[in-house]
Amino acid sequence: LQKYCRAGVRHFILVSGDYPAGGANKEAKPPFELDCVQLLMLLGDAPETKDYVKGCVVSPFKTFESEQVWQYEKLRRKIQLGADFIVTQVGYDIRKFDELVRFCRLHDVRAPLVANVCPADMQMARAIQAGRIPGTKIPGPLLRALEKNALTPEAAIDRTAKTLAVVRGLGYNGALLNWPTDFSRTRQILNRSTDLQEEWQKYLAELEFFSGSAPTFYYFRKDPLNKLNTNEPAPTALKHFPSPVYSLSSFVDWLIYVPAGPLFQLAGRFCRYSASRRFWYTLLWLLEFFSKKILYGCMMCGDCTLYACGFLCYRSGCPKKLVNGPCGGSIDGYCEVFPKKKRCFWVRVYHHMKGVRQDVCFVAPPISARDPALDRTSSWINFFMGRDHRRMKFDRD
Repeated sequence: LQKYCRAGVRHFILVSGDYPAGGANKEAKPPFELDCVQLLMLLGDAPETKDYVKGCVVSPFKTFESEQVWQYEKLRRKIQLGADFIVTQVGYDIRKFDELVRFCRLHDVRAPLVANVCPADMQMARAIQAGRIPGTKIPGPLLRALEKNALTPEAAIDRTAKTLAVVRGLGYNGALLNWPTDFSRTRQILNRSTDLQEEWQKYLAELEFFSGSAPTFYYFRKDPLNKLNTNEPAPTALKHFPSPVYSLSSFVDWLIYVPAGPLFQLAGRFCRYSASRRFWYTLLWLLEFFSKKILYGCMMCGDCTLYACGFLCYRSGCPKKLVNGPCGGSIDGYCEVFPKKKRCFWVRVYHHMKGVRQDVCFVAPPISARDPALDRTSSWINFFMGRDHRRMKFDRD
């Protein structure tokens, strides 16, 4: 980042969460464990922050409440850390485009919105169906319409221009046009969109493709007049009974790790005592390893974040190792890396946290990048020694 800045780059769009494909029976590993929140934190620490323009990405096109709420909560976190503009992921649900605008108004998010407008033709539909565009679904009605009436290039231009006119009418400040040809087609779309702009509301019904087979969660109630949204938030699922593991973990966390907890002082003294004594360190390490391995699948990263992730381990639960919220690649609640096989880690976190609170949100501040030097060390000792991401300060007694 410093090299780019020294070279004169001042505009950044921060996208992360990519998962490299493996090959020849080899499982690829992500080259870095940095999410977009941590990238924003790094840019925020830079000396010339005021000169940078930082963009972030959000997906308003998720199917379930457990996916969508996290997308918006993570967006608010990115804005708080200094993101200057917002780009949507690829999607075709006009009501969802409208939802993001209303969400930003409701929560006083004033960053400019950029709609990711992608042509709806059979080439793109096949790419989406094949899973080559992570986190993107093509609505069933739109797919059937494309299969029934294959669009000519002129018809695709017309539909994309209408979509662009509609998102402008909804309040977006710009658009990212994903048109895989030369600029002449893009110019045709822009000119056509300008001609249609004044009557953008006429095309809402034509672009209404959000009625799919699976029920979709919307953040706001539906407006029966224009089929978009009202400003009234929709009801969310009711709080359910907490899981036994969550209840036990929460109790132990309060008992030992909260400064007001009954065992906080005693645990701190013992951990600091054990830090420099090999026998006691090994004994404590083994106790932590076996107890947390059984309960959480712990990988002994030395920097525990269970308290921030619904008492689930992101190191063993998320293939991308995302600790500040989900990526945008999930489909119908399933992980992008293991589609239709493994639930998204943050969907599981949502259901864990739903057992103790009606409105799920982050319970911890943004978590900075993990120090790899802490690998295979005791997170209990690291916490009381002030070595983990929290950098707690304790009285040495």
